[in-house]
Amino acid sequence: MNKPTNSITPGSASKAAVFKATALLLPTVFLLSATPAAAQEGAAKAANGALNYSLMDLVQFGGIVGYVILMLSVVAVALIVEYTLSIRRKTLMPEEERLDLRKMLDEGRFDELRAKTGSGESSFFGRVVSAGVKEHDRGYEAVVKAMEDSADENAGRLLRKIEHLNMIANIAPMLGLLGTVMGMVNSFNQISVAVGGVDPRRLAGGIFEALMTTVMGLIVAIPSLYAFGMFRNRVDALSAEVVAEAEDAVSPLRNGIGGK
Repeated sequence: MNKPTNSITPGSASKAAVFKATALLLPTVFLLSATPAAAQEGAAKAANGALNYSLMDLVQFGGIVGYVILMLSVVAVALIVEYTLSIRRKTLMPEEERLDLRKMLDEGRFDELRAKTGSGESSFFGRVVSAGVKEHDRGYEAVVKAMEDSADENAGRLLRKIEHLNMIANIAPMLGLLGTVMGMVNSFNQISVAVGGVDPRRLAGGIFEALMTTVMGLIVAIPSLYAFGMFRNRVDALSAEVVAEAEDAVSPLRNGIGGK
């Protein structure tokens, strides 16, 4: 069976992936955690007469909801870094374990292989091979079917794991909308109790402040959704690669090599 040609290599490739994924949300964290010094500089008026708000001012406009979105952005960055380090070829299919299991299969040491992969610390590749070896008495087709089922199960675990990023991508804009609605309700309430006519500038200013939480939510959601899609594709690609490597490893069983 041909091996996938677009495998994910460790080393520099994984470091580049960490940098790429983290860079998605670092601007968000910077935007939502500007220093007070920047807030003082943004208090001055621009030449056109509009207020030039600082980054910290924009965060404060969001109120409690804005700080919740800030927390989600930090969590999203942490998850992206963790997934980048854990969902890669070096982790799911360690080279040393792959060679050890292949040697055991070539020599027919199935009991030793089951003991090695049944310790609970085995990798994705080890669990897939172990599932196949358990069925070796039933023939090669049963071995392949067991490995494919195990690969689907382990891939499902990884997909459920990265689902947290998808949840953040869905929750963040909803929180932004909630903050906007709350801000507009408060703005119109203040206008309703104001004495005299309604100042359009006051109304526009209140709506401007309210809309900032929507902007913050989208800033968090868009890169989180992209990262979720990237990791989902990585899980699919690595799962297919693990199955291909596992089928190649158990190829001696096709020739009737057995063991106790």
